Amino acid sequence: MYNQVLTSALSLALLVKTSSAQQLFAAHSDGNVSTLALSNNGNTSTLSVSSVTPQCESNPSSINLDFSQRILYCLDRGRAPATQGSLNSFTIDASGKLERIARVSAPFSGVAAEFFDIGDSGVRGYVTASYNRSSVGVYRLGENGALTEPLQTIFPNITSTGPVPLRQDRSYSHHVILDPTRKFILIPDLGGDLIRVFKYNKKNVAPLRELAPLVTVPGAGPRHAVFWKSPESGALYLFFNGELDQKVYSYRVEYKNGGLSWRQQFAIASVSDDLPATTAPTSEIAITPDGRFVIVSNRDVSFATSIKNRSGTSDTLSTFSIHSNGTLSPVQQAPSGGYSPRQFMINKAGDKLAVGHQNNNTVVIWKRDIESGKIVSEAEGGKLGVANLSGAVVFVQWDE
Repeated sequence: MYNQVLTSALSLALLVKTSSAQQLFAAHSDGNVSTLALSNNGNTSTLSVSSVTPQCESNPSSINLDFSQRILYCLDRGRAPATQGSLNSFTIDASGKLERIARVSAPFSGVAAEFFDIGDSGVRGYVTASYNRSSVGVYRLGENGALTEPLQTIFPNITSTGPVPLRQDRSYSHHVILDPTRKFILIPDLGGDLIRVFKYNKKNVAPLRELAPLVTVPGAGPRHAVFWKSPESGALYLFFNGELDQKVYSYRVEYKNGGLSWRQQFAIASVSDDLPATTAPTSEIAITPDGRFVIVSNRDVSFATSIKNRSGTSDTLSTFSIHSNGTLSPVQQAPSGGYSPRQFMINKAGDKLAVGHQNNNTVVIWKRDIESGKIVSEAEGGKLGVANLSGAVVFVQWDE
């Protein structure tokens, strides 16, 4: 009898040890934000929806998480005939359920945002980028999720139409990142073939002051960008994906004359040089937590084939290894697991990647081999979970 009790206790302890769950949040453009749970039990895993909120208003587009304060910020791009979107803050309870704290207006068509602390001043900034009409919204965030109306709204312009007239007839802002010193805000402008650079006010965030931009190759259509510092040389590089010409670019970055200077280092096709421009647009770019690889999502199947003809295929994720001089080498093109992977996010451990698919409303979790940099195939057990949501998935955020 004692042996039976001991065996049962050991089995229960093993079950508890091998069972775990990770939480994610997904914004989908039907007006909902879902809380997801990736549950692991031994060698099996499932991805399920634990709660849903419609409180990010009509068209959620981007999520920023303050993990330590348990506050989630959700940007709503708005929906025509409305002329503005909204910024919303939420508390996160123990089960992952979201409850809105505050809501203020935001420039229409916001697609990306970032928040940041300014040194030890207690000032927290939040900057948004809107695609159509192109604009930049500037906020100072309050404590505990409190929000106020924008301090400043900027409407960038371009002086001439780019080489892809249907997409470059005017400015189209598409991303927000900070440089490693956190002194400069960068906003890629797909329509202007620019990566705009702004300096913010350290006392109140606004007004932003625009500096000299990075002028890209004509027709590149810069969409998203990320900084990387060489561990060998200490040199700083900016990687960005050209949505329109479907290439990944590397630029050497230096701090000069109170701003940033640039020198193109490298460019490589994300999928293939054989694909004509705008037929396989890139969408997201990220660097793995160990700094060894760049991953880019491609909408190569989504734009090449109509939805009704898709069968047994998928858009792709391209992985490149990063060399000390900022150049890249192809490692893998792997299925994203769906259609139009608008955005993806790597977890902090680097062993998982969550992909949000816009055209078939799914979140897919993939396992990564940290050493090789490759995404583990479905046949090898790499597809850890799939969640089918109620609308087009435009952003996925790990709760960590």
